[in-house]
Formats: sequence, structure tokens, C-alpha cells
Amino acid sequence: MKNSFFLLLIVLPFLSLPAQAQSYGILKGTVMEAATKEAITGAAIYDADDMTRGVASDVNGMYELRMSLGKHRMICSFIGMKPDTFTVYIDSSKVSEYNVMLRSNSIQLQTTVISAGKYEQRLEEITVSMEVIKPALIENKNSANIKSALDQAPGLNILDGEPQIRGGSGFSFGVGSRVAILLDGLPVLAGDAGRPEWNFIPVENVEQVEIIKGASSVTYGSSALSGSINIRTAYPRDKPLTKVNVSSGVYDAPSVDSAKWWKGTANFSNLSFLHSQKFGQFDVVVGGMGIYDHGYIGPPSIHPAFGSGNDTISEAQVGEKTGRVNFNLRYRPKKIPALNYGINGNFMKSTNNFSLVWDNDTSGIYRAFPKTMTLQDQTILYVDPFINYFAKGGLKHSLRARYLYANNINGNNQSNETSILFSEYQFSKKLNYVEGLNVTGGIVMNQTFSHADLYNNGVSPDNRLQNYAAYTQLDKKLFRVLNASLGFRGEYFKMNDEEYVAKPIFRSGLNLKIAQATYLRYSYGQGYRFPTITEKFIRTRTGGLDVFANPQLKPETSWNTEVGVKQGFKINNFVGFIDVAAFWQEYGNTIEFIYGFWDKNKDQFGDDSLSAGFKFVNTGDTRVRGIEGSLAAEGKITKDLTVSILGGYTYVLPQAVYPHQVFAIDSTPQQMTYTFTSTDTTNNVLKYRFRHIAKADLQVSYKRISIGGSWRYYTFMQNIDLTFYRLEPVLHSGIEKYRNRHHADTHVFDARIAVDVSKSFRVAFVVNNVMNLSYSLRPLKIESPRTFALQLSLKV
Repeated sequence: MKNSFFLLLIVLPFLSLPAQAQSYGILKGTVMEAATKEAITGAAIYDADDMTRGVASDVNGMYELRMSLGKHRMICSFIGMKPDTFTVYIDSSKVSEYNVMLRSNSIQLQTTVISAGKYEQRLEEITVSMEVIKPALIENKNSANIKSALDQAPGLNILDGEPQIRGGSGFSFGVGSRVAILLDGLPVLAGDAGRPEWNFIPVENVEQVEIIKGASSVTYGSSALSGSINIRTAYPRDKPLTKVNVSSGVYDAPSVDSAKWWKGTANFSNLSFLHSQKFGQFDVVVGGMGIYDHGYIGPPSIHPAFGSGNDTISEAQVGEKTGRVNFNLRYRPKKIPALNYGINGNFMKSTNNFSLVWDNDTSGIYRAFPKTMTLQDQTILYVDPFINYFAKGGLKHSLRARYLYANNINGNNQSNETSILFSEYQFSKKLNYVEGLNVTGGIVMNQTFSHADLYNNGVSPDNRLQNYAAYTQLDKKLFRVLNASLGFRGEYFKMNDEEYVAKPIFRSGLNLKIAQATYLRYSYGQGYRFPTITEKFIRTRTGGLDVFANPQLKPETSWNTEVGVKQGFKINNFVGFIDVAAFWQEYGNTIEFIYGFWDKNKDQFGDDSLSAGFKFVNTGDTRVRGIEGSLAAEGKITKDLTVSILGGYTYVLPQAVYPHQVFAIDSTPQQMTYTFTSTDTTNNVLKYRFRHIAKADLQVSYKRISIGGSWRYYTFMQNIDLTFYRLEPVLHSGIEKYRNRHHADTHVFDARIAVDVSKSFRVAFVVNNVMNLSYSLRPLKIESPRTFALQLSLKV
């Protein structure tokens, strides 16, 4: 079975090589977008009477097709465009030429995506739930990093830097993301910890962000247990583009009495730039960003129980200073128009901090508890070489690689260094002799090398995780109204030449067009996540609490199914989609961070001494069910009035399937169960989840003035780890009292106004957390008070 799969993967690209005609002529031309005169890559040009005769336009929009002599009726089509039908007469004595101008299909939102099947599809025709974020939202929200824009996506929540999709994960203190984060389809999570670094994403050059909700492991492998976020960057258009964005702002004083710890002004600022241009056959993109942020979480106070061990962190040290520069380079040889190759890169240097626990629930809520703040000197970079070839017959070959390096120099013996070597070969082909069938497949190699005393495996501080995979996906359009999708992936993991795991995973889906702009979909997908190096081998101490290794930690598994309907609408020039979905997700061997007496040592008298702390543990089976609705729309209401809306509501019921099951026993010995470790077991709701989340972003533009705002709603987080209540005599954090006082739901509002001084220059004023609400989403971590920012943007 395994050998047959790999044979199929190799043979598929060659199944539809066209037969050579004895007498033939040549048809060639260029495919362009009528409105912008931009070349269109990947447009299909084929004979209406013989669909086996077809080709895809190359990266320059050019096509060339060998045809039999005589009259032919041709069709040119592309996602989101109206197809063009034309007639040509092929003569062997000359080359026939026809240039195609495609126009947008105005009834659609004109959104195409690639993340669902690794090839371009219309958003409304895919079989999974997906949200798309356009760069305008990032710019409007004055985002120094992409996190604040992502937080407006329906179904997605960023909890202290950790992405959660539809309640599929809780909070794991920055380790082991259950959501795959990708940049141009390649992984960008830290290799050792599986942690996203949001400042590393080049927000100045985002083409769009595609968020898949539901297990995506067939497409993107481990980490895509509950979904994926793919940030796509842009290459130059025919017209050069230069953007410069400068913003500066201040933190308001917290609304909590005596909680302001800084003197004078707490300010933040950032500068970003981008230049994108074609130089002959070269495509060049250069961008970067600089950030300074005073911060709103202050250094730890001095506690008598901890002595003066934390007075080494000053107020000046808690600020963030980050610099980043990135580039995309691509070459399109004139003599081989079907070929393009290049290299992308990104480099970031940053000094910042990570705060784990607040000092107390009143005046110290904006300060860190002693020994729980870590200062970090961070260096991250990636280099991505790639080559793409568009062969005749519509077959595309792609070979991409990424070298990702991160070096985090931290205090408290917590420094770590990691490198990732990732490579992927992928092919994609539309099999014309099987109408509407698209085949995508590939092979993947992913190697992670980690060096850290923090992750000593008992033999060495060096760890190596190897991952090899092969995948294929079939997408077929039936009867012109039904899209069917079927995918398979084989995963193989090897940890330190000691642990070997192989796992097959599947997905399938259907999308039926039941009326004009009405699409009904169903999908089923499996997920698989191998534990990170951090989860298995971390051994450290912070805030007087130990963190223990668990080399026996098992991989997590999941499956998810959903049914949904997407309804398009058009009111004059205002178009959009309403989407409603019901979903069910099951997780096996769920990994959580559990407190217990995990280690038994000998004290100075030779007696047994127990050490308490946290450890990553498999806690059994969990389930998440829910419903979700979302709205995305944009367009002109009148000649001078433009409106864009993005909003949604998500309800989840995340539950422990076996709440009384003993999943671990510590050294006391205490039997660990869901019931024993939870603060509130009503309905067996899982820890660190919000049952209800609603979001909306509205932008209204009239002539040169734009007014916008955002709203986010969270219900009270019902259940957290009972350990934080039990540790109150040690931490004195006031967490239980705080949660009793702040049991109500949370509403957060942002506002903005912008003026286009000219076609190239914009001035904006942005206020986040308008009501200056003091609120906590992640227990023991307060969110930012109100901020005011002035933004200047230049685009030429």
C-alpha cells in the first residue's frame, strides 16, 4: 500500500502528456486583467470541443499551445474572472496570436484562495470554513504586527500570543501551538517550542491572510490540529509601489487605582517601509520595520519571601526594541517564460520580555510577580530559495525550501537555539481528459535541531526532530455545481533516533451550488500533532515553581466534521457573503500543562523530598461542538460612500469526554483527573476557553474621510486550572478574588478616523480600548489599557 501510494504520486504528473499531431500550428498570446492590464498567471486556455488540448498561462501571463489545423473555438478562464470565448483559425504557415483580456466577475467578492487545496480556488467553492483578511484591515488598525488584525477574524482568538480556533486549544504558556502558522505556505513556528513570533511576520507586504478553521494536517502537517493561518506576501505589479508608514502613540493611565507604575509618558512607535518593483525580468520587494514599545507591564516588585532577586530588572529594560528587514527576489527568464526562480529572506533582532504572572489583583496588576518575568535578546531569520516551472499541459512543478534560525538569549538558564531545514516538492495539474479534476501532491522533509540546557534530554542539551511526509489531494468538479475533494497524507516522525512514529491522515469534502450564489458544504478532516521538543524535555524553574520534563508524552490526534452554507449577496455595488456552519471536533491524547508533585528527591538528611511544579501531560479525550456565523462585505453604497464589514459570532461547547478518568498520578501519589484540576466542572467545560465570542469591524469612507471601529465580545472564562487557587498562599496573586469580582462578560471597543490629504498621503488617529477597560483574557495576565496613536501613511 505504501509503495503503491508513492508510485501513484510519481506517475500522476505524466498521465496527460498531449499526443503530438502530425499537422499542426501554433497559437500563442498573453492573458491580462482588463481593468489593471496586469498579467494573469495560471489562467486556463483550452479547446471548447477538445478539453485535452489546453495550457495554463505562465508567470508573465503568456501561453503557447500546439493545435490541429483549422477553426477552433477556445475558452480562457480564471478564478474570479468572467471566462472569455474566442474563435481562431490555425494555419501551419504562421503563428496565430490572440491576447485575452479577462474582466472581474462583479457578482462575487473576487476573492481567490490557495490554502484549502494548495491551488487557486474561489472562496465560495472550497469545502472547508475559511476567513480571509485583506491588507486594508491591517493598515486601518495601525498594526505593528499582524496579531491585532487576526484578532478580528471570526472563530479565531489570540490569547496572550497563542492562536485558538473555535476553542480547539486552551492556553499552554506559549508552547505547542495547535494552529499551524505559515508564511507563503511554509512553516514559521519556532522549531523547538512550536511558538509563533508575530513581530516576525512582514505586515508591510501582506497580500492576504487565509485562516482555515478545522483540522488541516493533510495539507500542512503537524501543528494544524485545529486549523491553520497562512500569510501570503505579494510580488510586484507592473506599476512600482512604495509605502512608508510612521505611527507614534501613548498608553493611557490604567483605570485601576495606583496601578500606574511608570513615570511620565509610556510611549510606543513604529516605522515600516516597502518598495516593490519589476526591473526587466527581475521582481524585487524590499521591506522592513522598526518598533519601540515602552510596554504596560512593569518589572517585578520586591517581595520579602523572594528577597531582592528581581531588582535587577529595571523599568527601562522591560521595553521592546525590534528591527526587521525582509526581501523577495524573483527572476523570470525571457527565453524560458514557463520558469521562475528566486529567494526570499527575513531577518529580525529584538529585545523584549515575557511576563507569566501578575504581582497582585489590585495595585500590582500591571506588574510582574517576582522571578516570573524573563528578558529576552532574540535573533530570528529565514532564507527561502524556490523554483517554479509551468510545463505544457497545465502541469506545475514547485520546489521550495526554508532555513529558519532562532536564537533566544534569556536569563535564568533559559536560553535556546534552534534551526529548521524545511523542503517541499509539489506538483499540481488539471487533468483535462477527466473534466474538472485537479491533482495536487508533494513530498516534505522537515528537520529541527535544538541546543538548550533548558531541554536537556538526560544525555545531551542537543535534540533533533525529523519529519517526513507525502501527500496528495484530488479536487473534482461534477455536473458544474458540485466540488468534491479527497486528500491523504502519510507522516513519519523520529525524535533523537529513539522514538519513531508513522501516521496516515485523511480529509474529504463536498461543496454544492444549490442556487445562484448559494453554496452548501460538508467536510471531514483528521489532525495529528507530534509533541514539541519543549513539551517533552523542558526542565526549569520560574517564580519558585519547577517545570518538569515528560519524555513519554504522546502525540495528539483529532478529527473534525462540519456542515455549512455560504450565501452571496449583491446590493448594487455592495457585495458580500454570509456564512453559517455547525462543527464537531474530537481530540485524543490532549496535552495540557498540569501542576503536581512530579519529582521525588533526597534532602540533606537523606529523607524523601517532593518537588512541585508543572508538566506537560496527556489528559485524555476532549470534544468541541459549536456553531458559527460570519459576514464579510464591501463595496460602494453611493458614488462617494464605501463600506466594508467583517464580523462573526462563535459558540462552542468544549468538554472533557471522561471527566473522572485518571490520566496521571504524581509522587504523593495524587490521582489527576479533569475534576481534580478544574475550578468549575459545570458541563465538563475545558480550561481556558470562551463559550461565546463575537467580533465586528466596520469601515465607512466618504470621499477623503474614513471612520472605522472594532468590537470584540468575550463571555467569562468558566474554567481555569485549580492550581492557581491552591497556590494562593505562595503567589498572593488574588486570582480567585479577581475572577469573583470580574464575572461579567467583556466588551472591547476600538475606534479610528483617517483623512486622505492627497491620493498618496493619509493621516489617521487610532484609539484602542476606547473605554479604558481593565480586563484579563488569559488568567494572571492583564490586557493593555487605552492607547492613542497618530499614523502617517505614504503610498506612491
